[in-house]
Amino acid sequence: MEFKRKNILLILQAGTLGGAERQALGLGEYLVKYKDCNVDVLFTSSPKRTEDFNIFFANTGIRNIHYFGAPYIILRREFSIKNLKRLKWSIQYLLKLRKGLKNENYEVIIPFLNFPSKIAYYLYKLLPTVKYTFWHQLGLDILKMDVFENIAVNNMPCIIGNAENCFDIFKNEYQLNKKKFNLLPQYITLKKQKRDASTIKQKFNIPKGAIVFGMIAHFKSFKYHDLVLKIFIKLCETHENIHLILQGNKENDEISRGIYHDLEKQILDSKMTDKVTLLTNEDVIDVLNILDVGILLSLIEGTPNVVMEYMLFGLPVISSNHPGCIGLLNDSPYLVDNKDEEIYLAMKTLANNKLERIKEGEINLERIKKYNIITYVKKLELILTNSYS
Repeated sequence: MEFKRKNILLILQAGTLGGAERQALGLGEYLVKYKDCNVDVLFTSSPKRTEDFNIFFANTGIRNIHYFGAPYIILRREFSIKNLKRLKWSIQYLLKLRKGLKNENYEVIIPFLNFPSKIAYYLYKLLPTVKYTFWHQLGLDILKMDVFENIAVNNMPCIIGNAENCFDIFKNEYQLNKKKFNLLPQYITLKKQKRDASTIKQKFNIPKGAIVFGMIAHFKSFKYHDLVLKIFIKLCETHENIHLILQGNKENDEISRGIYHDLEKQILDSKMTDKVTLLTNEDVIDVLNILDVGILLSLIEGTPNVVMEYMLFGLPVISSNHPGCIGLLNDSPYLVDNKDEEIYLAMKTLANNKLERIKEGEINLERIKKYNIITYVKKLELILTNSYS
């Protein structure tokens, strides 16, 4: 199987620019520009698009974005009138998808995350031109454990995860042949750009000589901006010349806005407004150009885009020691448990030692070279070839 002049459908939940969406749009752009493919997107959960999604999307060459209304595809393991209605509504939704997509002649469907993967399986069965698809598990996600999902998971020709822990959710809930599991770490989506650091620091009111720590991540409950802030405040008791940037996008949803405002209050209450910069929806490349140390502390990850971006910019990285992060950073001494003392020691070490920051950054820059889109696509082609042979 080769991605060459094929009609391809990417399935996403909605138009927010998280890690999965960046991977999808970056892959779509590559397939359009270098494989001469026609690529469309299907949103399953919402037609809404954030500004940063639109900016990224505009340069990809992807043709259309489809949305066919609020999704409904669930069937419980019970006999009831409500469950019969669920079956009716689910069939109606799937037939609506089939009617809207049948003339597009898609040959490959590439989903991102579990619910889009569930949809992908049934489109694979309903659209006669579709020859390839797979279940795509990426980091923090859940299974519904309903009948439709059970059928899809058990009959999908292959399951792809971007880190070893992605398969745990299936091993715990479903009895699947291990040959179905395929590890495919994602690729770096960002293009490195060198920008004037002094101008950017001035824009954000960051002192010129400050050592800048930064965590770039969505404002979600499983991303630990608050833990980074807590340890940084402690570090400030003994270190004058340090600064912290916390960046996300508060406009994603109400939860994001709530976390943003909680962080804002903590910064004000601790009188750290001159030491901590809280950003929303700023250009990530600007921020990466002024960081000395990248941080990602979280409950769970697949293979995190932001760690790859820190590495691309030659930064040392303090990261929670999830399997996907270990896969990227190997034996780095700055892979930590989410414990105060470990995080504090890592931040203190890098704050005190410029040569250590440079050394670790150079190692990361070398490590990231193998995570490129060309290698990713070749591996995906091979997985699909072997799974459907």
